[in-house]
Amino acid sequence: MRAYFAKLTPRASMIVALSLLALAYPVVTILLPLLVRAMVPDVVQEVLRFL
Repeated sequence: MRAYFAKLTPRASMIVALSLLALAYPVVTILLPLLVRAMVPDVVQEVLRFL
């Protein structure tokens, strides 16, 4: 797999990178906060809201 990525043209590398960013954005903006809310106790969340 590493050899495959090493042979990519700069344009193809840019397209792959932009695709990964497009997939990572919803994960960071939607799933990460949901995971934090599920794992962090309510008391800690209330204290963090005051900050």
